[in-house]
Amino acid sequence: MTSTILGACPHDCPDTCSLLTTVQDGVAIKVQGNPNHPLTDGVLCTKVSRYTERTYHPERVLHPLKRVGPKGSGQFQQVSWDEALNDITVKLNAIAARAPERILPYSYAGTMGMVQGESIAMRFFNLLGAAQLDRTICASAGAEALTQTFGSKLGMKVQFFSESKLILIWGSNAITSSVHFWRLAQEAKRHGAKLVCIDPRRSETADKCDVHLALKPGTDAALALALMHELITHDWLDHDYIAQHTLGFDALRARALQWSPERAAQVCGLKVEDIRQLAHDYAHIQPAAIRLNYGVQRSRGGGNAVRAVACLPALVGAWRHRAGGVVLSASGHALHNGVALQPPDLHTNPRAPLVNMSTIGDALNTPDLIEAVVVYNSNPVAVAPESAKVVKGFARDDLFTVVL
Repeated sequence: MTSTILGACPHDCPDTCSLLTTVQDGVAIKVQGNPNHPLTDGVLCTKVSRYTERTYHPERVLHPLKRVGPKGSGQFQQVSWDEALNDITVKLNAIAARAPERILPYSYAGTMGMVQGESIAMRFFNLLGAAQLDRTICASAGAEALTQTFGSKLGMKVQFFSESKLILIWGSNAITSSVHFWRLAQEAKRHGAKLVCIDPRRSETADKCDVHLALKPGTDAALALALMHELITHDWLDHDYIAQHTLGFDALRARALQWSPERAAQVCGLKVEDIRQLAHDYAHIQPAAIRLNYGVQRSRGGGNAVRAVACLPALVGAWRHRAGGVVLSASGHALHNGVALQPPDLHTNPRAPLVNMSTIGDALNTPDLIEAVVVYNSNPVAVAPESAKVVKGFARDDLFTVVL
């Protein structure tokens, strides 16, 4: 018997694809994009389109493994689920009886379903009184920047990029990480749009754009301010839009005028004429849209870099057009009842610390702070900063670690 199941991709991707899974006799035999979902349009990324291969791969680990050699040796033996769960229960119960706040959950965005992602896990750790994790590793600076600039995380609708005449792809390798946006950008290009990639690396996306500005890492704010400088000094401004819909223009103007194209070119490692040309195009080619991505905010001063870029559309009135503006994230704009899913009132341990996941290395190397870590939906050794410190912390013989 064959049936088709409608679902959604659970991964941390702005596309949030609609999935059609063909199931035969209880086994998934094919995963494909939903052709009736406008943004998915029947297309999936390579990873998700091969889900059946991953799910039924002969090398997939299907049983609990218990470490039997030294930490880091990779020596494990298969044990039963009952034995594994009993070992975990005994160890966590012993720590919880003394100091539950020394148990730390570490997770982020492996699976992001509202139920599968964090809801059940947080109910457990809240009730336990475990340490709390400040999930900062991806987007905290950029998210706060949007909130401070716009009032919330929002932006233009991605489907309208197909109507844009100028698209700045800022800090994004869209070909590999945002395949459906890239399709829309290509549609716009076929209708005459100019594509500009702003990225320190000559990525696959940069190769396919009309212009690539390879600025030095961490200098995005300088470039944004130099663009503002040109818009202001040439009076390429939408004064009516600024007057009606913005606050703080005088202060922004004073700051931007400190950043001439010559100064920014030296800081960014770009040509003065390239900065001037981009400012001219941004002012005169409408609608102009910016696809900003999180790479911009993962450096010192990254939050303010996002704020600077996010101010650009208001200066030229790009928001007047549905195909103009900027988008980084609209995460959280569609509201859900997070309190009901992850009831924080279950957590009643006043001693529980808030551990910044980006500085997990410091926490792990403080034995009287953390005695056990339960890792799920993440791989801190691979993703957390100061990896040598993280490895050293996880190598502690007295640290009990469970990885799902």
